Amino acid sequence: MVGGSVAGILAGGFLFLNSSQIRIVRLQALQLHAFCKAIKQAAGTLQLQEILDSAARVIVEVTGVKGCSIKLLESRTGNLKARAIVGIEPSAIESTMKTVDSIYHAGMMAKGSVIVRDTLLREFPTVNEEAESLICVPLHLEERMLGAICVFGEPGQRLSPEMISLLASLGGVVSLAIAHAFVYEDLEKLVQVKTRFMFQASHELRSPLNTIQSIARTLLEGHAGELNEKQREMLARIDTRAAMLSEIVGDLLILATGRAEFTTLKPVAVDLVQLLEECVRFFETKAEEKSIELGTHFQAGVALVQGNLEGLRSVVTNLLSNAIKYTPVGGRVSLRLLDSKDQIALEVSDTGIGIPAEEKERLFTEFFRASNAKTMAQVGTGLGLSIVKAAVEQHGGNLEVESEEGRGSCFRIRLNKYAPL
Repeated sequence: MVGGSVAGILAGGFLFLNSSQIRIVRLQALQLHAFCKAIKQAAGTLQLQEILDSAARVIVEVTGVKGCSIKLLESRTGNLKARAIVGIEPSAIESTMKTVDSIYHAGMMAKGSVIVRDTLLREFPTVNEEAESLICVPLHLEERMLGAICVFGEPGQRLSPEMISLLASLGGVVSLAIAHAFVYEDLEKLVQVKTRFMFQASHELRSPLNTIQSIARTLLEGHAGELNEKQREMLARIDTRAAMLSEIVGDLLILATGRAEFTTLKPVAVDLVQLLEECVRFFETKAEEKSIELGTHFQAGVALVQGNLEGLRSVVTNLLSNAIKYTPVGGRVSLRLLDSKDQIALEVSDTGIGIPAEEKERLFTEFFRASNAKTMAQVGTGLGLSIVKAAVEQHGGNLEVESEEGRGSCFRIRLNKYAPL
C-alpha cells in the first residue's frame, strides 16, 4: 500500500515537472538568463563593434532563430548600414535588401516591433531557401533613432508574443549600449583633436619663443650697448615671461607626445630601480640648494615594470620636481618602492606645503595650480600632474594621493610588473 502511494507521488511529480506550465517557466528562466547575459556583455565594453556582434549572437541564442542582422542609421547620409550579421551570409540577403530595408524603416518610424507576417505578407522576403525575415525591432534612445534589428527565421517559423516582448526589451538594452559607445567614440575623437592641437601649437610657439629669449639675453648681456636700470628691468621681465611660456610649451609637447606614442609603442621592461637612481642624481643639486634631504628606500637590484621608459621618466621627474619645489628649506623628500605579487608601488612623499582639502579634486586638471603653490612659487605651468596622471593611466596603473595642507603630500603609483611573453 505504501509502495503504491510512493509510486503515485513520484508519477505525479514527474507529470508536474514535465507539464506545459513548468516548461514555460523553464523557458522564461532561460530567456531571463540570456537577457541578463546580454546586459552584462553590453555593459562590459564601450567598443561599438563588440557591442553589436555580442548583441546579434545573444539574440540568435535567445530566440533560436536562423540569424540576426543589426543596422545603424548613418547621420550624414540618412541610410541604414549593416554593422553586424550572425547566422546569415551577407551575400544571401543582398538580393532582398530593398524589401528588408523597407521593414527596417517601417519599424524605425513606428518605434515599435514590426512583425513581417502580420504587416507585409505579400512582400515577406525569402532570404534564401533556408531563412526568411520574422521581425524588425527599432533601436532608439528617446527621440533619437539609432537603427534596427532584423531577425531571420526558418521558413514558416513564428515568434510568440512573449518572445517579441523580450526582443523589444533587448532592443532597449542594445540601444543604450550603442548610445554609450557613440559618446565614447566622440570622446576619443576629442582627445585626438586635442593632442594634434597641442603638437601643432607647441611646435609653432617654440621657434618665436626661443628667438625672444635669445634677443632679450643678448641685450641683457650688453652686446648691443649699455642699458639703464629701467631697460634692464623690462628686458629681465621679458626673459622671465618667455622662459615661463617656453616651459608651458615644453610640458604641452611632453603631454601630447606621451598620449600619441603610448598608443603605438609596445610596452617593454623598465627597471624602476635604475630609473629612480638616475632621477635622484639629476635632482641632487636642486635638493642641496634648499638643504632638502633626498632619501631613497628600495632594495638594490631590479624592479621591472611593464611600460614606456620616457613615459615613466616623465612621471618620476614631475613628482620629484614638484616635491622639491614645494618643500621648504630643510625639509625632506623620500622615494620608496614597495613590491607585491603582481605590482610594484612607487611612493614620492615630502614634508612640503601640502594641498588644500577643497582643491584636491582639481589637482590633476590641466593648467591648475593650488592656491598655496602659487604663493610659494610664481613660476609653474600647472601641467606637471596632468602629465603624471595621463602617463599612469596609459600604463594601466593606479594613482593615489594623500595630503594635508602644511604637512606634506604622498603620491603613490601602482604599476604592473613586467610579464615576458
